[in-house]
Amino acid sequence: MDDQKPPGEDKCSDTPAADGIVSTEEQGSVEADPLKPPEEGLVREVLDTVDVKEELLQTCSLPPKRCAFCNCSKWSLHGQRELLRFDPAPGWTADLSDLPEGKQPASTEAGNDDLTLIGFADSVSAREVFEPTGHFWAHHWCVVWSAGVVRAEGSWLSLVNKAVISGIAQKCEHCKRQGATIPCHAEGCQRHYHFPCAAASGCFQSMKSLKLLCPEHLDQAVQMEDSRCMVCDAPGELRDLLFCTSCGLHYHGTCLEITVTPRKRSGWQCHECKVCQTCRLSGEDSKMLVCEACEKCYHTYCLNPAIESLPTDFWKCKSCRVCSDCGFRPSSLESSIQWYENYSLCEGCREQRCNKANSTEAVQHSPE
Repeated sequence: MDDQKPPGEDKCSDTPAADGIVSTEEQGSVEADPLKPPEEGLVREVLDTVDVKEELLQTCSLPPKRCAFCNCSKWSLHGQRELLRFDPAPGWTADLSDLPEGKQPASTEAGNDDLTLIGFADSVSAREVFEPTGHFWAHHWCVVWSAGVVRAEGSWLSLVNKAVISGIAQKCEHCKRQGATIPCHAEGCQRHYHFPCAAASGCFQSMKSLKLLCPEHLDQAVQMEDSRCMVCDAPGELRDLLFCTSCGLHYHGTCLEITVTPRKRSGWQCHECKVCQTCRLSGEDSKMLVCEACEKCYHTYCLNPAIESLPTDFWKCKSCRVCSDCGFRPSSLESSIQWYENYSLCEGCREQRCNKANSTEAVQHSPE
């Protein structure tokens, strides 16, 4: 990451994507290109049919959209890649008035990177994930990894539509919320996951075969050719393997001297693929901050507000800052709030602690 350049510039440009895409959010802000699945034509980029600049102008003014699988909006920290809008499936009825109404799920825009907000509540219905026209939004990897999504007679859009509908009623083994469409491939296993939850829970994911094994069946991953750590060249402790959501390679946390946690697993990128989570570019390592809690990177000048130099001690990104006293999590509107005790205490609670300590001290020193 010595020279700033669009991520994936030196990698294979034949990147898996989707047919039937009519628009995309954040085009041009892409992570490193992933490894290509073995089947030619399983998925393919169609951006050459879209005027990217025109699409950006059209989508920037639209309200935030949510993924029909993970319920996250736009490009999150969990590695799902870009959010795409899909055409209606063939034969889709334009009028959805016959579908049951459900409670509109809360938007995850503010908590887009909170693992506890992945998926949908039990009350979600098709009306909430499909537009009245039959269009829907989904992240690249949420679609590609979903069960049943394959190319059929030059198009697999109708099968994506079916995967969305089945996911509405399918609960994730990790977060216990709806929208899970990625199954464990062990024979007889009924566990399903959201893409972010799969990594967070410690599942083994093979980018080459697009197959997942849940934590209960990790031992079967030894038989897969891409289960070897890129550092020690051995499967080793499979529960310690980190999966790069950009290139699909695996690394042991111990080999990288990283303590593996669910938050670090979800959306993890290897050194070759790491990009700033704000500008989506690599390079300028001397100005790249790494969050101690989630391993995500940010340029100092991409932060809001920007900082002039790298901190010399512990640093957490805004998505990982949680006040231990009140549970407060910062949003983009609270970027100026000061944090204390390794970003575990917000300034409001610190002030309360100080006032309480001063009051106690005053009582102790007051005359009888």
